[in-house]
Amino acid sequence: MRISTLKWALIPLVLLGGIYLYRTVALERSFREIPKTVVNFEALKADGSRTDYAREKGTATLIVLSASWCPGCLMEIPMLQKFHQEYGSRGLKILMIGEDENLKVMARFKKAKEMPWTVVHWNYDAMNALGNPGVIPVSYLVDKEDNIDKVFVGDASESELRRRIEKLLGDRD
Repeated sequence: MRISTLKWALIPLVLLGGIYLYRTVALERSFREIPKTVVNFEALKADGSRTDYAREKGTATLIVLSASWCPGCLMEIPMLQKFHQEYGSRGLKILMIGEDENLKVMARFKKAKEMPWTVVHWNYDAMNALGNPGVIPVSYLVDKEDNIDKVFVGDASESELRRRIEKLLGDRD
């Protein structure tokens, strides 16, 4: 009886330890190498047409790696919609790289979540340009010279992201 009780007591500790290891080790080591700048890459948009990073970037660009099946990604969408409304006219562009299995699934996701920004399907060129992160969600805030200002791994802090976006956009109205 005591061994059974001990097993049940250890389960939460093992789970918490696993979460801790994931947060501290896996997230930090998920990138091959975090790049300093974003190089141009091509991708297919949700409608099947081609685009590239150079055409989609703004004064500040938020590149978001996401998927329809990712709970953390879904939680970020309302924040992204707010940022698009508040900062889109000031030069913020959001470029979402969808990691769904195909364009059809990604297009349905874009439509269902009413995402007005460009959504492209992942490919190896895009992933290589972004350091091959092994986890989502990941967001890259990029300045107008393609320098990466900040990489957010996991849930992005809305207040920090807002502060950094405002800094990159400057004081113009």
